[in-house]
Amino acid sequence: MTEERREPREGGSGIGGALRDAGATLLFPVIAILISFAIGAVIVLLTGNNPVTAFAALLRGAFGSPTAIGRTLLNATPLIFTGLAVAVAFRAGLFNIGGEGQFFIGAITAAGLGVALGSLGFLAIPIVLAACLLTGFLWGAIPGLLKARFGAHEVITTIMLNYIAINLAYYLALNPLRTEGLVPGTDTIDIAARIPAIGLGLGRANFGLFIALLAALVAYLLLWRTRRGFEIRAVGLSPGAAGYAGMSIGLNTVLALAIGGAFAALGGAVEVMGVYGKMTVPFVTNLGFTGIGVALLGRNHPVGVVLGALLLGALASGAQEMQFATDVPLQLANVLVAVILLLVTATKLVELIIGKRARALVAGTRLERGLGS
Repeated sequence: MTEERREPREGGSGIGGALRDAGATLLFPVIAILISFAIGAVIVLLTGNNPVTAFAALLRGAFGSPTAIGRTLLNATPLIFTGLAVAVAFRAGLFNIGGEGQFFIGAITAAGLGVALGSLGFLAIPIVLAACLLTGFLWGAIPGLLKARFGAHEVITTIMLNYIAINLAYYLALNPLRTEGLVPGTDTIDIAARIPAIGLGLGRANFGLFIALLAALVAYLLLWRTRRGFEIRAVGLSPGAAGYAGMSIGLNTVLALAIGGAFAALGGAVEVMGVYGKMTVPFVTNLGFTGIGVALLGRNHPVGVVLGALLLGALASGAQEMQFATDVPLQLANVLVAVILLLVTATKLVELIIGKRARALVAGTRLERGLGS
């Protein structure tokens, strides 16, 4: 008799079903993370430090105080947006490498429009965020149209559009939108028109975090609770079958990349309106590219994206404390992230490490079933 292998069910009924689906999907990354920290402990030993002391400092720097928690949340907020931008596209079988440029498009839109509408006070916030969603949607639709209409590969077009978006944003910040100051960039948005801080001793962490969590909820509801989301996932799993069923492959390709662009641009807007209050040159970089790792770590599930962003945010926040408390270099956090992502994608290697019996725990969550699993 052959043992029947159960496949995880997506979109279980209600919140409980959603949590079960997310848990099944994220079990494999959790195992990969544990193995990665074991490898990290060996690296710490090789540097002549105590792994327990180093990791205790890492945790203290990430969660040991309200200020530390605030830093972690602040680091994680933009990564949720850029992770969602990649995850939605992956669900359609597409690789959105353009999150960095889409993030910059949202940032410059927020910087320019936020200054212009500053006199509206709090009312300017939803208007600016809506405008950034629109510009990100339109910018993300460009590679979708190029692929659907002309067959251009989205990896190439999104990479090239990164350069266009970043340089366009810098040009606007240094020319028509530039203001006088020590740091080149746009004028500062009126404090009344900016996303307020959460307070509670959390430092610069702001209500953009809740906008990010709302975006993750919207992404989940869109992908698993709407007909359009079903079509997007169907196109990603089997374009031939989806086309045979009457679904428009071209339309869903454009929408998946456009929606991803909207999420990334919203992240840029929140970063400008909630953290910096303006766009400087240079601006914060690599958040769009890091979103690729967040999506992979979260297995392209919105819940996983949130957890992955929190993990990477915590590592970035705790790494400084680890360096101050020990002689472990700051770059160890980057090594841990790299090893985690390596193991998340190298599923056969993890199965070899955890052993034959433990493989049943992660059966049905392997990446060889596709990045959209």
